Amino acid sequence: MLALHKHIWRAWKGFSHKLISAQNAVLMSFVYIFAVAPVAAFFKLTGKRLVQPPRIDPEAESYWEKRDDEPFDMDKAQRMF
Repeated sequence: MLALHKHIWRAWKGFSHKLISAQNAVLMSFVYIFAVAPVAAFFKLTGKRLVQPPRIDPEAESYWEKRDDEPFDMDKAQRMF
């Protein structure tokens, strides 16, 4: 009886993994088709950008910003922020 239960359980696990894989493919396709693609098409057609490229100053020597750090001590090491 135990062998029969193990066989049924293994068969069920194999079937459920295949079913979940198919379900994930279908759900992700719907998300892409009905959410991602229309938003991307809208921004492509309107010419808008969600992320603006950084402004580059050709005359700048460097974009490095100097900052004055406090000296390192144990209190600062124990306090993360």
